[in-house]
Amino acid sequence: MSHSRGTSAENPEPESTLDRVKTWYHVPALLLVLGFMLWNRAKNYSSYIVDGEVLFSGTDPWYHYRSTMYVVENWPATMPFDPWTYFPYGTRTGQFGTLMDQVFGTIAIIIGLGDPSAHTVAMVALFAPVVMGAVAAIPTYYMGRRLAGRIGGVTAAVILALSAGLFLQRSLVGVYDHQVAEGLLQVTSVLAVMVALSVGERDKPVYEQFLDRDVPALRATVGYSMLAGVAISLYLWTWPPAVLLLGILGAFFLLWLTIEFVRGKSPEHTAIVGAVSMGTVAVLQLAVLQQLTISATDHTLLQVLLAAAIAGGCVFMAWLARFIEANDYDRNLYPVIVGGILATLAILAAVLTPDLFNYFVNQVLRVIGFTSSPAAKQTSIGEATPLSEPSRLYQYHGLALFTAIIGALLVLFNQIVDRDASAERFLIVVWFAFILAASFTQVRFGVYLVFPVAALSAIAVDYVVRWTDFSFDDGVEAYEVITIASVVLILFGTLLLVSPTAMDVGDGAAPGQEPAAWTESMEWLEENSPEEGAYGTGDNGTLEYYGTYADRDDYDYGEGEYGVMSWWDYGHIITVQGERIPNANPFQQGAGTAANFLLSPTETQANSVLNETDEDDAKTRYVAVDWKMANTYGAAGGKFFAPPRFYDKSNVSADDYYGTIRSQQNQQYFNYRTQDYYESMVVRLYEYHGSAKEPQSASQPFVYVVDWETATTQEGQTVRATPSDGTPAVKRFRTMEAARNYTDSDATSQIGGFGAQPGERVPAQNTTGTSVPASEALTAPTRTISSSSSSLPSVSYPASRPGTVPVQGTRRSCPSATRRTVRLTRLLIPWTTPTPRGRRYSSALRAEP
Repeated sequence: MSHSRGTSAENPEPESTLDRVKTWYHVPALLLVLGFMLWNRAKNYSSYIVDGEVLFSGTDPWYHYRSTMYVVENWPATMPFDPWTYFPYGTRTGQFGTLMDQVFGTIAIIIGLGDPSAHTVAMVALFAPVVMGAVAAIPTYYMGRRLAGRIGGVTAAVILALSAGLFLQRSLVGVYDHQVAEGLLQVTSVLAVMVALSVGERDKPVYEQFLDRDVPALRATVGYSMLAGVAISLYLWTWPPAVLLLGILGAFFLLWLTIEFVRGKSPEHTAIVGAVSMGTVAVLQLAVLQQLTISATDHTLLQVLLAAAIAGGCVFMAWLARFIEANDYDRNLYPVIVGGILATLAILAAVLTPDLFNYFVNQVLRVIGFTSSPAAKQTSIGEATPLSEPSRLYQYHGLALFTAIIGALLVLFNQIVDRDASAERFLIVVWFAFILAASFTQVRFGVYLVFPVAALSAIAVDYVVRWTDFSFDDGVEAYEVITIASVVLILFGTLLLVSPTAMDVGDGAAPGQEPAAWTESMEWLEENSPEEGAYGTGDNGTLEYYGTYADRDDYDYGEGEYGVMSWWDYGHIITVQGERIPNANPFQQGAGTAANFLLSPTETQANSVLNETDEDDAKTRYVAVDWKMANTYGAAGGKFFAPPRFYDKSNVSADDYYGTIRSQQNQQYFNYRTQDYYESMVVRLYEYHGSAKEPQSASQPFVYVVDWETATTQEGQTVRATPSDGTPAVKRFRTMEAARNYTDSDATSQIGGFGAQPGERVPAQNTTGTSVPASEALTAPTRTISSSSSSLPSVSYPASRPGTVPVQGTRRSCPSATRRTVRLTRLLIPWTTPTPRGRRYSSALRAEP
C-alpha cells in the first residue's frame, strides 16, 4: 500500500535544531534566570532557623510578620490600629498591614489548611521575599522584550539576576519587608502602562468614539488602560508612598502630550490612556481611604487627588490641543500656555494654601532633590540618607549603568529625528531619570534602579544588534561575533567579576544581629514580667495581642498596662519578641521622648520625661538598653549619635558628648567622651548599672588623661589629632593630683573620657537597699574598631545582649559586676539578663574583656 506525503508546501521540512533554538531560546534562558534568582536568594535559609525559631533580617520584617499574623487571625482584615506600640498612644500601622501582608497571610492559611501555626506563618514570611524577588524577572523580561525583542528581554532579565544592588539585598531570604514588593509592583505597573500606551498608539481612540459609544473601537484601549490603573492601585495598596510613581507618570504625560502636539500629532490618544488609567487609580484608592488628610505615608486623599489631577490634566491638555488646532494658532504656543497655567496654579497655591504648597515642595525635594544636607533627624534613618558614595552604583550595577545611560541618550536622539518615535521608550527614560535622582536623594529608592537600568540596557543592546545586522540566516561575520561578544563582556563581565557580586550578596544573607542578640532578653521579658494589664493588679493580661482596635488618635490604656522605654530602633523587637509595648518604634514615633529620657543628665529630668507622657493608670515600667545605645562609633554599629538629634530639652549635638582624635601618622582615629556622656541616663544604666563611678578606684587604680593637639588637614579642616611628639593620646597617672597637674598645663587635654572612665565622679542613682547575690555573669565577646599604634589606643566594645531595667518594679537579683540593687526615685535597676563584666585596660591600653 502506498502512502502519498503530498506536496512540499503541505509537508514542510522538519524544523532544524538551529531553528528551534532561535524560536525558543528565551524560554530556557528565562527559566535559568528564575532558578538562579531563587537559589541565590534562598541558599542561606537554614541560618535563619535557630532551635526551631524563625528569625528575620533587620527590624521591619518582625512587624510585617506581626501584621501577617493579624491577617491570619482576622482574615481577610488588616490591622486598623495597634496599641502594642508607641506607648501611651498606640498607632495606625500605615505602610504595614497592607496588601503584601494580606497576600502572604492568605498563602499561610492555605498551606496550613485553614489553621496555620505561628511557625508556618513565619516560614511563609521567611521565603516571601525570595519568591517576590525572583518573580520580578518576569515583568522585567517582558519589558525588555517590548523595547528590544526577545534578546532584549533576556538581557534585561539577566541584568536583574546579576545585579548586586538594593533590590537583591531586599529580596534575600528573611528580609520580609515591603521594599521587595515595591520593586515588583512598580516594574509591573510601568509595564502595564507601556502596554496601554502601545494599544492607544495603535487604535488611536478619540473623544467622539465615546460620544458614539463605539465600544468595539474603544475596548482594547480602555481595557488595557484600566488594567494599568489596577496595577498601579495594587502598588499603592501595598505601599502608600508609591505616589512617587504617580508623580513620574504625571511628568511623563505632561512631556509626551506636549511633544506630540508640537511635532504635529494629536496627543488625544495618549491623553485617553492617561485619563482612563489615572481615573481608575483614583476610584480604586477610594476603596482603601483611611483618613481625610494629605499624607504620603497612609491611604489618604493625597493618592486620590493626585491621580484625579493627572487624569483631569490629560483631559484638559487634549482639549487645549483641539482648541489651538481649531483656531489655527501656532502649535508652539501649546507648551507656553501649559507652562503658564502650571506656574499660575503654583503661585496661587503658595499664596492661598502655603502649608499645602510647602508640603508638596518639601516632599519633592526630599525624594528627588539631590539633598546633600538633609534634616538631622532624617539622617538617623539609614535608608533615608543621601547616597554619599556614588561609586556604589557601579558596584551594584557594573557597566550596565553606563550602558543604560547610553540607551537613554539614544532614545532621546531618536525622539528628535523620528516623528513617530515610541512613547514606551520615552516613558522608560523619564522613569530612569526620576529613579536615578531619587536614588541619589535617598538610598532606599535604589531598590527600583535596577529595573530601568535593565530596560535601557536592553535598548542599547538592540541598537548594537541592529547596527551589526546580526542574523544566523545570513551567515555570521567575524566582526559581528566580536561586537556581540564585546557587548556581553561589557554588560555582564563587571556584574560577574567586580565585588560584590550577586552571589557574594547571597552568601552574606544572615539574620539581623539585633533581633538575634535581643532574643534572650525578650524571652525573659515575656516570661518574667507581668502581662500587659496585669502590672500591679494581680489579674491576667487584658490587652489582646491580635485584637481589633478602632482607629483613634490616642489609645486609652487601662490599669496595669505599661510601656518599655528603649531607643526607637528596637520598638518592633519589643512588640513582637517581648510582646510588650515600646514607647518608641522604627516609625520614629516616640523618638523624641526616648532621646529625652536616655540623655537625661539627672533622675529628676528622666522622671519628668516619663511623667509628661505616662497616663494616670498606665506608666512606663521598664527600660531596655544595649551596648549600641552607649557606643559612639556609628560606623561600627553604635547608636549614641542619634538621640542628640531628637533631644529637645536643650540645644545639644553629638559634639557635646564625644569627639574624635585622629592619628597624625595614618587614618586611624578614636573617640573620647565628655562628662555629659558619662552622666547621660543610657550610659549610667548600661555601663554602671545605676551605681556610682569614680575616675579612680581600687579596681581601676590609674587616672586616664586624653591628650590631643589641634591640626589642619590638607583640605583646610581643623581637627583634633594625636600629639605630634609621638606620646600616647591616652596617658595614665597613678594619682588624681598628677593628672590634674598635667591638664592644668595642657589646655588640649582632659581627665577621663576613655572607655568607661569619666573625668569626674558619676553619682549613684539614689542607691538604697543592700547588696544581693549576683546571678551568673557572662563575659561578652569584643570587637576591635581601631587598631593600636604608638599614639592611638585600641578601642573595643562588647557585643553583648541588652539589659532590661524595670521601672518601679519588684526587686530582682542583679547579675552585674556591681552586685547591688539600685533604686531611683522612679527606677529600680536590677539587671535581668547577663551583662558584661567590668573591662580593664592593660599597660598597652588595649581593651580586654
